[in-house]
Amino acid sequence: MAVRSWKTLLSLVLMGALMAFASWELVLTRKAGRLPDPPQPGTEVPPADPQEAMRDLGIVLVPEDTPLERAKSYDWRVEGMEPARQQLAYGLGETVERGLAQAHRDYSVRLRYRAMGPERFTYVAPPGCGTDMRCIYAELMRSNAEPVRVLGERFATSIRERDLDAAQATELILGFVRRIRYELPGDEPFGIVPPGLVPAQDRGDCDSKAVLALMLLRQVGVDAVMLYSDALAHAAIGVGLPGTGTRIPFGGRGYQYAELTAEGWPLGMIPPQYDKPQLWRVLPLPDVQG
Repeated sequence: MAVRSWKTLLSLVLMGALMAFASWELVLTRKAGRLPDPPQPGTEVPPADPQEAMRDLGIVLVPEDTPLERAKSYDWRVEGMEPARQQLAYGLGETVERGLAQAHRDYSVRLRYRAMGPERFTYVAPPGCGTDMRCIYAELMRSNAEPVRVLGERFATSIRERDLDAAQATELILGFVRRIRYELPGDEPFGIVPPGLVPAQDRGDCDSKAVLALMLLRQVGVDAVMLYSDALAHAAIGVGLPGTGTRIPFGGRGYQYAELTAEGWPLGMIPPQYDKPQLWRVLPLPDVQG
């Protein structure tokens, strides 16, 4: 009888432990230190000259019959490219835009996401996920694959037509993403704007813009990785190109740091407040095709 009682007690303890583990909530405060304004480089980006020659990459609409008034227009410069001034417009149909936003909210419900005040939230981590955001980023890449793919195809076409090399293709895409307005996501689940909505709504913070840049760069064949620092509450992109400046090691290679929150940051130059390479790491994320 004593043996049976002991086994019963042990079973109850183990069951309680399993239930506690199953309902474990991961409390994230990783974005508590985010800046309301992006870090600015030492040199100011001059305003565009309306008389300057320009390369128009065209208008990207998803779907194709989306009204033109829904498109956001972007005008940016790529130094060393001829012409340096680039232009592209991008817009989503109302149904597509609502669908991407709803998919983001639905995923947050599945993970029992709860806001706990400014820059703080909890969620139940999916199996195999730890204390970083890689599973959230991977899901956003999957659910936003098609609209980002259509945008990426426009870049890929322009790169082929101009016979741009990997470094030029990288600067073309980074310049576009940097041109998107920096904005803290506010009440967005997980504190991030889905990548398909970033250019459609002309807004995004560090990791919102980084996920978009990662998808576009990979689509045109550039070796790129997601850089993440929980301690610094920041995210960026690493690019596997030769060059000088800050490099983050991963998989036997060094990835040049690319700041995305504002224009004017050369590849490899990291803002002083984030210049702590030991606090950065690469988040392995899958390739996603639309």
